[in-house]
Amino acid sequence: MTLYELTYLISPELKEGELGDFSQKIDSLISKNGKIIKSESPKRINLAYPIQKKEAASLATFEFHSSPQKIEGLKKEFEKEKKILRFLLVKRKGIERIRKPKKIKEEKLMPEKKVELKEIEEKLEKILKE
Repeated sequence: MTLYELTYLISPELKEGELGDFSQKIDSLISKNGKIIKSESPKRINLAYPIQKKEAASLATFEFHSSPQKIEGLKKEFEKEKKILRFLLVKRKGIERIRKPKKIKEEKLMPEKKVELKEIEEKLEKILKE
């Protein structure tokens, strides 16, 4: 089973009671196709730009395990749902699969050469004279 994250925007036309019922509907839909790991209740937000002529929406997120074969059917169900303005479904790497970055050795490409102040002044004078 693969770990997925679903984030979706719900139409602001739904009232608080309807919002909870709709969230339960999505919860059961995901439960049929996989195992829910984490879910966040919908929160009202103002959108940065209008989506389907709406300035605000409710944002909800789920993390769940599912098989890749069931994901296409799940996407089709979300596309059919008129109350969902937009959704994003991404495959996530589990914590155990994230690699730690390797330490990079610092190599000096050029050895540092100390320059005397007199040399700098001479070069500046030469440049200014040209």
